[in-house]
Amino acid sequence: MIECVIMKIKKIVVVAVALVAVLLSVVIFKSDDSFTIASFNVRGPFDGGVNSLKQRMPRIVKVIRDNKFDIFGMQEAVTNHLVYLDEALPEYKRIGCGREKDRGGEGMYIYYRADRFECHENGTYWLSMTPDVPGSKYPSAGCPRTCTWGIFTDKKTNKKFRYLNTHLDHISSQARIDGVNVLIENSIAPAKAAGETILLTGDLNAKLGNPDSPDAVKELTGDKLIESAKTNPIALLYTVLNDTYAVSKTPHVGTFGTFSGYKGMPTRRIDYIFVTDNVTVHSHATVNDRPDGNFPSDHDPVKAVVSW
Repeated sequence: MIECVIMKIKKIVVVAVALVAVLLSVVIFKSDDSFTIASFNVRGPFDGGVNSLKQRMPRIVKVIRDNKFDIFGMQEAVTNHLVYLDEALPEYKRIGCGREKDRGGEGMYIYYRADRFECHENGTYWLSMTPDVPGSKYPSAGCPRTCTWGIFTDKKTNKKFRYLNTHLDHISSQARIDGVNVLIENSIAPAKAAGETILLTGDLNAKLGNPDSPDAVKELTGDKLIESAKTNPIALLYTVLNDTYAVSKTPHVGTFGTFSGYKGMPTRRIDYIFVTDNVTVHSHATVNDRPDGNFPSDHDPVKAVVSW
């Protein structure tokens, strides 16, 4: 009889604990004020067949819609992308421009839901010794690189934030370090000093560790971080902002890697979302969606649910 009662009590406790865990996970995963931010390298019009831009554009739109991105940074976008997305996603507005001297070519764009956010101010600067000069670049860089920024208000909470979207150089490791230093000097340091909330998305063309792994994320602290920040652009960003992968309240979903090159599941993690200390990251994921069984891009987007 006593054993029966004990067993019943144990079952009740187990059910209660499970229920509490579920409720907590819901609270942790998403609050009423949270929104979904993403980084998405949409790949330029360089490929043919099933990976041609014409065939990929409907997949790109489906990924954005299915994952309910509220605001996202897009890299490698050209006019073809913009024309298609402006028609397919009328509920979004965008800011940004191309990276070349005439502000054409590939650009860093920030798309945002107009019913949720208002953009008060925005601009683009170049990751170079002369950030205000269109088309400028560091001598070692393969091409001009930019950062598009915007000052936004979340209409739901009336909270303001600064959004940065960038794409670091694919050729030169020094240019990547130099580029992050421009981001810090032009945007991150002054914004933090003013107490602003910062959200940064980007294809940073760099891994955190070698080899790269979730363990590398956990181990990069203290003296190791300071030393690594001298040569690694991701580590350098770790000194001023938080990697949403590392600080998510719930376990990461999807592959650790983000770049596939159209070959199977992604293995290299080079796409990131960074935030300031005051931002709570409820979840983080790599979106491994394959609409119609094919790739939307050679990168898989990363997304995070955030609030503050």
